[in-house]
Amino acid sequence: MKKALLACTVLCISILMVQLATADGQQTLYGYITCSKCAAKGATESHRDCMEKCLKSGSGVLLVTDDDHHLVRIENPDAVRGHHAHRVALDGYMNGDAFHVISVRIL
Repeated sequence: MKKALLACTVLCISILMVQLATADGQQTLYGYITCSKCAAKGATESHRDCMEKCLKSGSGVLLVTDDDHHLVRIENPDAVRGHHAHRVALDGYMNGDAFHVISVRIL
C-alpha cells in the first residue's frame, strides 16, 4: 500500500511539473493574419484575396497585433491556414523572432 501511494505521489508531481513547464512562456496574441508584402495595411477582412495572391508569389505570413500594430512572423504558417485575413487570438510562444502557433481562435 505504501509503495502504491508513493508511486501515485511521484506520478502526480511529475504531471504537475510537466504542466508548469509547458505553460511557462506561452502567451496569447490578438490581431489580424496578413502577408509580409502588404503587412499592416493588410490588417482587414477584405484583404483575403490579395493575401492569397501574395502568398502564392512567396510572401510570408504575419500577425499584425491589435494593441501596437507590431508585425510578428508566424513560424508555422500552416497552423493559421484557413484564417487568412481574419482577426484572431493565437495561443503559442515566441521562438526567436517568430511566434509558434499552438491554437487559433477567430474573434
